[in-house]
Order: sequence, then structure tokens, then C-alpha cells
Amino acid sequence: MPFPKNIAFTSLIKVNGRLREFNFRQRGISHFDIDTTDERGNRYFFKMEKQEKSWKICDANLPGWIMENERLVAEAASNNSII
Repeated sequence: MPFPKNIAFTSLIKVNGRLREFNFRQRGISHFDIDTTDERGNRYFFKMEKQEKSWKICDANLPGWIMENERLVAEAASNNSII
């Protein structure tokens, strides 16, 4: 029985003039679990899902700086995805 690949990586993304570390873990071919921190050390966990041909954030109640930079996070996901 083949085991699924465990794809995990970290990407630095410039958000509002600051580099933020985003940690990605791929769950299947169309889902990512992602976490990041703000300047106060609060950690935010959210999911991205592949819809049509682009990656979209699935969770609500995230800070604006994450939602406003969804395109940059999606680019990092698509550049490192196994599909």
C-alpha cells in the first residue's frame, strides 16, 4: 500500500512591508493547512482549498492582513503543490 507524500514547507511572504513566515502542510491534492503569526506572537491557523484553478482561503474570522494577501499565499501554495 503506497503512503501519501507528506509535503510541508515554510514560505516568507512580504505583507504590509514586513516579512511573515507562513507554514504550509499539504493534505491531499487540493487542501493545505497553513499557520502564521502576527507581530504579537498570536498564531493563526487556516485552510486553503483548490477551487477551479486557484487556491482560496476557506476560513472566516481571519485578520484583514491575511485576507488582503490571499493572492500571495495562494501563489506560494501553487508553487509548492504536488499537483
